[in-house]
Amino acid sequence: MSESTSTPQNEAARRKAQLSALVDLTDDFSKFHQECAFLCDAFAAVAQEPECISEETSEGIRHMSYWLKYQAKEYYQRIDDLYQEAYSHNKQAEVQEKAQETVQEKAQENREDKH
Repeated sequence: MSESTSTPQNEAARRKAQLSALVDLTDDFSKFHQECAFLCDAFAAVAQEPECISEETSEGIRHMSYWLKYQAKEYYQRIDDLYQEAYSHNKQAEVQEKAQETVQEKAQENREDKH
């Protein structure tokens, strides 16, 4: 069976998989949000006492900043992947719908021509 012809079972499975990916993304992002809030509070506390910023603390801040940027890029990619999948499926559905309408119109014309 080609990708362009989806059965109700295939469609249900696709939607279930997409929903599962969205739930996973939401759960993961919620945890990330909590970690970001903690780190922002920690960075603010350290910044209020600059004399306490040792070389190790500075290295830790650099490392955590890199980690935050990397995580944000990963979340962006996951969101974009879900978006692209949904957009692509929607475009395919529109094409199928138009093709179906054309077939129905031609069938109607043929019936009218016969009468």
